[in-house]
Amino acid sequence: MLFHILIIKIIAGDFPAIQIVFIRCLTSSVVLLPILIKQKRLSELRQSFRLNALRVGFTTAAITINFFTISQIQLAQVSTISYLRPAVVSLIAWCFLGERQTWPRWGVIIVAFVAIWLIFSPESSFLQLVALLAILGVFCGSAATILQKHLSVSMGDLPLMGWYSIGITITSLPFALVMWKTPTSQAWVLMMMTGLLATAAQLFFIRAFRKSEASFLAPMFYFHIIPITAIGFFIFDEVPSRNTVIGALVILASLVGMTVLENRRQKPKAK
Repeated sequence: MLFHILIIKIIAGDFPAIQIVFIRCLTSSVVLLPILIKQKRLSELRQSFRLNALRVGFTTAAITINFFTISQIQLAQVSTISYLRPAVVSLIAWCFLGERQTWPRWGVIIVAFVAIWLIFSPESSFLQLVALLAILGVFCGSAATILQKHLSVSMGDLPLMGWYSIGITITSLPFALVMWKTPTSQAWVLMMMTGLLATAAQLFFIRAFRKSEASFLAPMFYFHIIPITAIGFFIFDEVPSRNTVIGALVILASLVGMTVLENRRQKPKAK
């Protein structure tokens, strides 16, 4: 996914985010649709229509916001805001699903939002608005994650991917047409590459979360800020502020601490 983020950073400043989202998902749809037809699985797309449509709506908003924020703030800041997702998922699950949260999770939720405030408090009012928009995107993405987890119980990987790509293509089309900016041949190639990369990444993520424990996958998510920050520093001359470094370390430490504590609590139960 690092190459995908690099491409988005390169092109997001020159084209509307919704246009990149449309071309990305159109490319993915072109790949997936023939497979769905060949395997005679188009009928599976009729399952859970309302929930899938809601997932598509949340995901369209989340990806569009993410691409826009990548063009406006440092990659290290974008990555740090993405650390809010576990906290936001827990918050949504508590508010709408009635799931009880442990005190470490509540601690992470509080610490995470305080850290984001610390990072952006010295920034301009415009960047603070971008940060708020990014947080909204995290809420949309988290809601989509919860819906996908629920849908994956009754739907296979391919139909889930088909709904994702085809649905977002349809949803983003009218907005992309209104804001359309004719891409160069190089931009077309880069945008289509994001679709191919996203298709592969989505398949890997869906299967990884089906077959592996979250505790095993968590560290891979926690430490992705290191290569992303390196890309921002060496390729885009982005130097993270002291507040960004401190905020990221605080959120990272709280997430790792929560994972360790919850794993220790689960081991006695397993015995």
